[in-house]
Amino acid sequence: MQTKDLVIIGGGPAGLTAGIYGSRSELDLVVLDSGVGGGQIANAGLVENYPGFPDGITGIELAETLKKHAENAGVKINMLEPVTTITQSGEMFIVETEKERYQAKSVIVATGLVHRKLGVPGESELSGRGVSYCATCDGAFFKGKRVAVIGGGTGAAMAALNLADLASKIYVVTKREKLKVAEKIMETRMERAENIEVVSDSSVKKITGENRVETIEIETGGERRSINVDGVFVEVGKKALTTFLTNLPLELVKGYIPVDRDQATRIPGLYAAGDVVSGSVKQLGVAVAHGTVAALSAYDYIKNNF
Repeated sequence: MQTKDLVIIGGGPAGLTAGIYGSRSELDLVVLDSGVGGGQIANAGLVENYPGFPDGITGIELAETLKKHAENAGVKINMLEPVTTITQSGEMFIVETEKERYQAKSVIVATGLVHRKLGVPGESELSGRGVSYCATCDGAFFKGKRVAVIGGGTGAAMAALNLADLASKIYVVTKREKLKVAEKIMETRMERAENIEVVSDSSVKKITGENRVETIEIETGGERRSINVDGVFVEVGKKALTTFLTNLPLELVKGYIPVDRDQATRIPGLYAAGDVVSGSVKQLGVAVAHGTVAALSAYDYIKNNF
């Protein structure tokens, strides 16, 4: 078992920022990430709303920049090491992963969100064979082809816009009367894109195909019809990644972690930052701010209690 001052769970913007501030406070810490670090921002296309990049920056570039900054600050990032459970032993936390056990004075949870599934026939069977959850990652495979984006929010709009320069036709299928996006500029760009068609008040009932996606079956006003597509990008929202917290006396809010102004939970020494926080605005700048506050709060807690 390794003993640490601080264990940070999640290597996205919130977790990496917490790592930078924790390292600068000379805490013995480790960042545990289930992926390769960088978080969901790595899947974004062009990031235009993060201060300091007037011409924008791609999500993958920003993720790599954050990782490099953290590593240069002395932060140890353990990639491909998902946390399985957290328990308490006296004043210490026991964090278990698929590879190791850690004993920590304080823990910051910054695990972010994971994609929700549609839950329709054909989705799981054709996953990786036309069904995707990342337009930025897989969009290039559909150059000149017809695709569908399923969802009614900002994620669906972003996916459609990322695909607009690649696919010949994009159907955005939403249960809503119109898309609900975070920024007006995205709505304007959607309207200007000649190859994007919004199919409103509709739901996907089935995804079909022999070896790859061939059609989607949708229902509109009680009537069903099929649309021929080569790919389906699912953007029906995300859920908080908090299943490993079940052994702690922590009451979640729809799976999200409630915190106070110091990013502290009701359990002394346990903090949360970023998209996993209940009620927070799910934006990059907010995640970075959360990570900053959580790390400084954790430092104060450790200094005053150990």
